[in-house]
Amino acid sequence: MTILVRKSGPADRPAVLALLDGARGLDLTPEERAAQGFVQGSFDEEKLSGFDTTTGVYLAEDDGEPAGVALTSPADSAGDGPPGRTVEVARAAGLTEGVFLYGPVTVAPAHRGQGVVRLLLAAVAEHLADHTAGVLFVERANEKSLAVHTHVGMKHVGDFTHAGREYAVFSFTPAQFRA
Repeated sequence: MTILVRKSGPADRPAVLALLDGARGLDLTPEERAAQGFVQGSFDEEKLSGFDTTTGVYLAEDDGEPAGVALTSPADSAGDGPPGRTVEVARAAGLTEGVFLYGPVTVAPAHRGQGVVRLLLAAVAEHLADHTAGVLFVERANEKSLAVHTHVGMKHVGDFTHAGREYAVFSFTPAQFRA
């Protein structure tokens, strides 16, 4: 098994969309979603192209098969909802310059527990080395994602509630994950 990570392009969109859609966990119970993790929101080719043309989409592949994906976007592109609230919390925590949004991120079930998130973070860190911080939100009901992001050393910088759902905001510096 050799997992390589690269910045994805238009030809990768079907694989990226399949990973994201498969990670939504819509057919799972709330308990299963909490334990396995889930991706919020829905994505299509047009929405994904917006990520491709900014800070990027990073695709992990194991011998050419999709193993995981991480999306990033400029903080100033965050609209309403959880992305915008995440940026507000990050700014209140003192993260005001050189910030980008990280996520969603997902790992294919067959590759979980194999360090794919760290590999994705290393690629993001390499490509976005000129940024000072990545910030992300995790719904509190997503126990798996909370555990993964805490385990890799991200810092909890605040919380918010949106549409009756509670979220944690984490940050990291690209230098934490550079090889």
